[in-house]
Amino acid sequence: MNTGRLAGAAADAVRPAGVGLAAALGGGLLYVPDGVAQGAGPQAPLSYLLAGVGAACLAAAFAVVASGPFDERGPVYGPTARVWGSRTLGALAAWAALAGYVALLGLLAEWLGRLAPLPTTARAYVEGTAGGPSGPAALLGVAPPGDVAADALAVAVCVLALGAHLLGRRRATLAAAVPAWGVVVGVGALLSAAFVPGVGEFVAGNFDPLYPTSGLRAAPVRSLAGGVAAALFAFVGVEAAAYAAAGADDGDAADESGATTERDGAADSGTTTAVGAPRPGDAAPVVAAAVIAAVVTLAALVGLGVVDWVRLNLADVPAADAVGAYLPVDPVAVTVVVSVVAGPVALVALGVPAAGTLVGLTELCPPLARGPDEPPVVPLVVVYGAAAGLAVGDLAARALYVAVPGLALSYLAVAASVAAMPSRRPDLWSACRWRPTGLLLAPTLGGAVAAAATLSGLALTSDPATTLGLTLHRVALAVFEFELVSDPLGGVVPAILAWELVGVGLLVVLRDYHETTGVKLAPLDGPPADPSAEGDDESARDGSVEGGDEYADDPAPEP
Repeated sequence: MNTGRLAGAAADAVRPAGVGLAAALGGGLLYVPDGVAQGAGPQAPLSYLLAGVGAACLAAAFAVVASGPFDERGPVYGPTARVWGSRTLGALAAWAALAGYVALLGLLAEWLGRLAPLPTTARAYVEGTAGGPSGPAALLGVAPPGDVAADALAVAVCVLALGAHLLGRRRATLAAAVPAWGVVVGVGALLSAAFVPGVGEFVAGNFDPLYPTSGLRAAPVRSLAGGVAAALFAFVGVEAAAYAAAGADDGDAADESGATTERDGAADSGTTTAVGAPRPGDAAPVVAAAVIAAVVTLAALVGLGVVDWVRLNLADVPAADAVGAYLPVDPVAVTVVVSVVAGPVALVALGVPAAGTLVGLTELCPPLARGPDEPPVVPLVVVYGAAAGLAVGDLAARALYVAVPGLALSYLAVAASVAAMPSRRPDLWSACRWRPTGLLLAPTLGGAVAAAATLSGLALTSDPATTLGLTLHRVALAVFEFELVSDPLGGVVPAILAWELVGVGLLVVLRDYHETTGVKLAPLDGPPADPSAEGDDESARDGSVEGGDEYADDPAPEP
């Protein structure tokens, strides 16, 4: 047995999966099952487990596109544009995703700039200490920073995160993955101690009755379904593993069997052929989703098994309070440690999909391709600069109205594109190294669409405080408290529509830019033209669409 090769294969999957964990995890992990248990009751652990199945299906859709011929155009713009034959549709889906990632980066920068405060607890309101220091500031006995200092710290953490990426893709991946896996292992160990005889205080009787209220008894299935829908938000960000896997070093491109990539030559001829056996890293998004499902289900199980459902609804930090009941640890200190580790790591990890989404749009906006492409310096500077600008300009709260809806709509675009790919574009489907087959095909693709549609529906019909409060980054909302509560029709829906209209306007401007500079777009079935070659480079025109409108929807070839 070649242990070195096995270790390398494991690392190829663990590193990108760790990026997905880092992008999704936060101090909110210890608040599980708050937000789900209230509606689902003691069956909350089952809600998280079933949500994990749906999230794994959605992650599988991202794994498919990450292993396919979409590297240059990104996991959102590439498959959406090529499957549906529409650059406009692909660009608007990627534009929504970009808004979501940058808004979350801005939220994290704002929160870290204010020394990572924790949400105000019920005890603080009772004791009259609400509004005072919390989180690291309270533990260290220091006052929260003023506005100027907080803005400076927000810019500083964005610069540090950018610096991690500028050191190289591998170093940035490790900077995100290693602490994320550490959080998962550490929190998992604390929670697992609940089942150790003589140590833990897990009481199976806390789940009896399973439906303690008349409302739960009257509609047990509906309450479970509602819990599953709410639990899906705990997985927001896990798709970052697909971006990390798609951006693997070129030296890892050949698969174990020695098969070579035939994308370039196939694209030149207008077709796409298979590219070899799956690589270990291709399954990274599914691995990340499965790990998150395991840890949040465990947190919900322990929380309800140690603190019964009635008292759990009154707990400030349910999972941490449960751990504090059977181990000599301070729940607040544990929450602070997890938050302080997970927050900066998420700031690095979310830069991967944010920059990757922008890189995918470089064929539409050639200036983004200027400078080094490994790492993509210009896109990274743009996304972290925008995040810092949101924090300094006090615009992070407004940006959060498009955060979860933007990401959810991009999930739906990817899931629908992958679901349609086998019938609409079988050539692209066969070119994806990692794809479900046989009996797994229909359930996986159907589950991906269902999960994405559920997330989109709830995100568009709920206020951002509710949806963000269900993610594992909920602790960062402490910097806004009640500012995000609004009527969805008066906040979320107009915000996402306005953002997409801005995207349409930019497409019009870019169309004019292409006509002015003489740059033509390559056919969707061909490789993207060199974005750095503008009007003075004839090679940028040779592969362009003959005549007509370069933004016109290209018809998909008949199967």
